[in-house]
Amino acid sequence: MENIDARAKSGVTPLAKKKLNPRKLLKNWQLYAMFLPGFLCLLIFSYVPMYGIQLAFKQYSPALGIGGSPWVGWDNFRYAVLSRGFGKLVRNTLALGGLKIVFAFPSSIILALMFNEVCFKGFKKAVQTLSYLPYFISWVIVNSIVQIFLLRDTGVFNQIITAFGGDPVFWYAEPKYWRAILTVSGIWKGMGWGTIVFLSALTNINPDLYESARCDGAGHWKCCIHVTLPGIMPAIAMTFILSVSGIVKDDFEQIYALVGDSSILSKTTDVLGTWVYKCLHGGFRSWGDATAVTLVQSIVGFGLVLGSNFLVRKSGNEGLW
Repeated sequence: MENIDARAKSGVTPLAKKKLNPRKLLKNWQLYAMFLPGFLCLLIFSYVPMYGIQLAFKQYSPALGIGGSPWVGWDNFRYAVLSRGFGKLVRNTLALGGLKIVFAFPSSIILALMFNEVCFKGFKKAVQTLSYLPYFISWVIVNSIVQIFLLRDTGVFNQIITAFGGDPVFWYAEPKYWRAILTVSGIWKGMGWGTIVFLSALTNINPDLYESARCDGAGHWKCCIHVTLPGIMPAIAMTFILSVSGIVKDDFEQIYALVGDSSILSKTTDVLGTWVYKCLHGGFRSWGDATAVTLVQSIVGFGLVLGSNFLVRKSGNEGLW
């Protein structure tokens, strides 16, 4: 009590705010210099473009500019929602996003666990490197690879089907197959790159935990269930939260590279991203509609992040905040 009274009389409290020390800032200028490029990129490419959000509530005119264009309120949102085929766009977007969460998200975790069980380091590094390579291939090149498998006359899949006595499938005229094709191609391209986070989390697990589990009679499977998975659960939780927002964010680059403007396949591949692309090419008057849809996507995605973060924290894991 005497120490507390003495601090109170001297005006010093345990919660007193520290003053900004310019000398300390100059001393650590290298750290701030490393931080500056990333901060500028975030500012220029993420925050400055937010000025254009107001287009969602305006009828854009290039002559008047964003600020001078006439205000139309919620008309752009009403037009987008009530337009023909908007329900199909939402349904396809949610279906593709849900398939990514169900199949693509666990695939990186499973592959990372498989890498963790490989004992021969040379083979492990070689396979890891090969699994990263598809991530750096553009979707245009991936489309050429997909065509090698899916072409009607010379495609690998049709050659296998006909070899077993079946009839060749015209994949580019069958919309029912393309949700699976887009999901599988997305897994192939991003699965290896997604293991980096989980492999780094695996290196932080204390090896003594495995020794203790083996002393208690646990085999490889039980060690994986009771030691490995709990050890990487914080990384899984973080990645899951960030991935959930992708349910309403379609991969436009993938879809447009593999499908293009095909009206035959639009039944299952036409999503909000492709609709926005068509709006942007339909004249300046459609820019407000496209901005309205992307704004709704962002708001819903942010809501999904909040909801998933809440569920992760309720499950006993650490969330983003």
